Amino acid sequence: MELIFSAGIIFSLRLADQSLGTMRSLLVAKNKPIYAALIGLVESAIWIVAISQVIKDIDDPFLIGAYASGFAAGTILGSYIERLVGLGNIVVRVFSPADSPSVAEKLRENGHGVTVIDGQGKDGPIKIYWCVISRRRLRSVLKMIEEINPKAYITTDMTSPTSLRK
Repeated sequence: MELIFSAGIIFSLRLADQSLGTMRSLLVAKNKPIYAALIGLVESAIWIVAISQVIKDIDDPFLIGAYASGFAAGTILGSYIERLVGLGNIVVRVFSPADSPSVAEKLRENGHGVTVIDGQGKDGPIKIYWCVISRRRLRSVLKMIEEINPKAYITTDMTSPTSLRK
């Protein structure tokens, strides 16, 4: 029974530590070093406790398996948490025939800046709408676009806006 309890503790510690590690890496990539450092502080303390529990019984494959499983599950959980938190910005590009309803006005009414570009597609003239938004707003923006122009083709990419203003 003690072995199962120890494995559960190790798994839980590793789950927490790896989830934080995933978040920390993503925060570094999003240029948020202070938050990343604070998470790293907690992450490293948890890791020390977890690894010390495994080292006590280093020959036990059950504890090693709990440690490795916690790492794998923590990677998945950390990615999921980061998606829920929605840090950062995303660029939304909307491609639609030039004669279809414009999504620019509705997006602008809702506080989003939109750049409209005239283009030429496979089937004729098109409009391309570019909009940089907070990732947290993506669902609502996609819903707006779908209501106005359900046949629009949409692409998204992560972005890191940079200002030349000091």
